[in-house]
Amino acid sequence: MSKSVLPWGEDVNVAWKGAAETEASAAKPKARIDGRVARSQRTRAAVLDALIALLDEGQFKPPAKVIAERSGVSTRSVFQHFPDLETLLIAAVELGVNRFAPSVQPIAADLPLKARISALVEQRFCLFERAGNVYWAGQIATPISATLKATFAHVEYAFRVQVGVTFKRELAGIRKPKRDQRIALIAAVTGFHHWYALRRVEALDPRAAKGAMTEILAAMLPE
Repeated sequence: MSKSVLPWGEDVNVAWKGAAETEASAAKPKARIDGRVARSQRTRAAVLDALIALLDEGQFKPPAKVIAERSGVSTRSVFQHFPDLETLLIAAVELGVNRFAPSVQPIAADLPLKARISALVEQRFCLFERAGNVYWAGQIATPISATLKATFAHVEYAFRVQVGVTFKRELAGIRKPKRDQRIALIAAVTGFHHWYALRRVEALDPRAAKGAMTEILAAMLPE
């Protein structure tokens, strides 16, 4: 697997098996499909893209008519591909989360600690500023969806892996299980819910929010 797709360092295939399988499938030669199947695939993709765009705009429960208008298809076509809006939402969030995954890239282990902290915080903000509403919609729907539970479990695992790899030198002196606990805490304070609290609840501007996250992260790492 290319690290440009899932570049969290160790155990990439475990971190996000679904995306790995998707990439492998995409690499296989495409079988010829007839016109009706191709149109059906385009319609489904258009509906998913339309809902992702609406979620991104903050419309968390758009009616089927609005989704259909945005995607350029009929309301009937929407329900030909998805039995209900709940199923459509789950599929759109899963696609959206996987689509934004490449925002997370490896951080060079030989950088000074301050630079690695800054790079990690910058990546988190890049991801959540771009995908915040899609992420939030997924958090709302997760309790009713085993698919989204698995998707976000993979995301959180990948974040923990990246923390462990990025700060391996600093964390090496902490014995397990305390090291794993520290990694989990760092992943939490650099995760979506902390970003949401800083940006959406406390209404901090990006610069102030990054500064707050950076200060907390630095305090959690051994010197």
